[in-house]
Amino acid sequence: MVQINNPLKRVVAIFAHNESRRIIACLEALRLSPLPGGTTCYVIANGCTDDTVIRATEYAQRASWVKVIDLKTGDKANAWNYFVHEVAAEAGIYFFTDGDCQIESGALQHLEERLLSNPDINAVSGVPSSRNLSLGIFRSTITSKGGLAGNLYALSQDFVTRLRIKQIRLPHGLIGDDSLIGTLALWNLDLVQVVPSATFRYESILRASLYDQAFYIRRLKRYSLRHFQNQLIKFRIKELGLSVLPYHINSLYLEAEDKELIPRRSLKYYFFDRWAITQIRNIRKLLSSSGR
Repeated sequence: MVQINNPLKRVVAIFAHNESRRIIACLEALRLSPLPGGTTCYVIANGCTDDTVIRATEYAQRASWVKVIDLKTGDKANAWNYFVHEVAAEAGIYFFTDGDCQIESGALQHLEERLLSNPDINAVSGVPSSRNLSLGIFRSTITSKGGLAGNLYALSQDFVTRLRIKQIRLPHGLIGDDSLIGTLALWNLDLVQVVPSATFRYESILRASLYDQAFYIRRLKRYSLRHFQNQLIKFRIKELGLSVLPYHINSLYLEAEDKELIPRRSLKYYFFDRWAITQIRNIRKLLSSSGR
């Protein structure tokens, strides 16, 4: 691997919602990766009700490369918008990861090398570590079929500049920012590349549920809701373009047709899909009754 010692400025956005137990491990993994020179990491805490902000701030007091931003709204899409459009950190490379992830050795360098190898590339994605045995299918799928892992990816300076100029923002309430970012990156050029050597790991859902017994159910519900959000938004972008991106994802629920709200047959998803469909219909009914 080529050692990157150039003066290129880099920024890392770390999105954290109630990650008190994992945020320090996340930051330490970045530091030891090793962190390329000229890198600033922004911990974007959003809607935290634990001591994530306190722990990250204490860490930042002895690590000048860490900045902590405390947003009161617990919404990753809003946090992403804030980082891209409001923090306005100018950089040559923009990295994105989550507060529950630990990137592995050389991950940022591998992503950067691939991104800089072709000036037309919009985005590059990391993949789950082989050490995360439970993520074997995810790793295999993204490596063979492509995609963008929201846990670790990087965007080019040119792409971020275009997003800013066009004022492209993620809809509030969107779950699965990676899917929409991947779609945006593919919009003009088919240039989102997966970098198998840029790996990350994170705590499995089952292990996390040992600390929070309701965590497992909440996460599976969010996965199902994300599935339908992606279906609704991707179809409309394909048909009508980026102008259909709403301020809040709930606006798309008003347009959702019954044929778009069908649970997947697999028992792995079926009951959680039914829950998600009920949520969407309840929100649609509420918005309709209020005249919105």
